[in-house]
Amino acid sequence: MGPVVPSIERQRDSARLEQKYSGSRGRYFSQTEEPSILQYVRSGTRYALDLGTGTGRIAYLSAARSNFTVGVDVDVRGLRIARGKASPEARVAFAAMDGAALGLRSESLDIVTAVGTFECTSDLRPILREIARVLAPRGEIVFTCWNFDRWPKCDLMDRRAPGSVLWTAREVQRQAEESGLAIMDIASIFFVPRRLLWWLYRSLLIEPLRRTLVTLSVMLEGRLGSMSAFAMGGRVLVVRAGKTCVTEPEYQFR
Repeated sequence: MGPVVPSIERQRDSARLEQKYSGSRGRYFSQTEEPSILQYVRSGTRYALDLGTGTGRIAYLSAARSNFTVGVDVDVRGLRIARGKASPEARVAFAAMDGAALGLRSESLDIVTAVGTFECTSDLRPILREIARVLAPRGEIVFTCWNFDRWPKCDLMDRRAPGSVLWTAREVQRQAEESGLAIMDIASIFFVPRRLLWWLYRSLLIEPLRRTLVTLSVMLEGRLGSMSAFAMGGRVLVVRAGKTCVTEPEYQFR
C-alpha cells in the first residue's frame, strides 16, 4: 500500500483551493472575471464544457444557464471538491481529462469556457484543435490568458506563477486560426496590478475594509477600462473564438 495523505493535509489543500473565491475576494472575481466569461453562456445553451474547472466555480455558474455542463481538469483534488458541492438536481458533472485529449464526441458542445487554464501554456494549438473538434457548428470558446500588453508592464506587480506565459492579441489570433478557430472578440480585465491589490487586501484584517477595497478597485478598473487608452491594458485577456464556419465580421484589433 502506498503512502496515505493525512486527512488534515487534504482538508488544508481543499481550504486553499476554495479560499481564493470566498468572501470579499470572491466578490471581486464575481464582478470582474465572471461577467466577462458568462456573458457568452447564453440562457438555453444545450451543452457546455468548463476546461480546467478547478473546484467547479465556472462550471456551476455555467450549469445555471445550460441544459448540462461538464467540468474537466487534470487535478483530482479540485474535482473532488467540485463533486462534493453538487446537489441532486445539479445539471453538472465532473471528470478528469486532459484538454488536448478530451473523451467527448466531435461536434457535441455549444460552448467551452477556460478560465486560468492557459496561464502556463506556451502553445495553445494542441488544446484549441481539440476544442475545435468537440465544438458544434457555430460553437464558441471563451478563454483567458495573461496579457503581454498590460499596463504597467511590471513583473513584480503581476503576481504570476513561475512559468507563466504572456500573450499578445495578435499571437493568440494566429494560433487560434491555425487551430481551426476564428477570433470573434478580445477584451481585457484586471487593470489594477494584482500583487498590489492583494497585498492591500491581506493587510486589511477587518472584512468591511476589505469589502470597501474591492468595491473601489472594481470601480477604478471599470472607469479606466472604459477609456480607449487603457481598454487593452488589463492583466488578463478574455478571448472569444468560434469555429471557422462561423460567419462573423473579421476581428479588428483595437
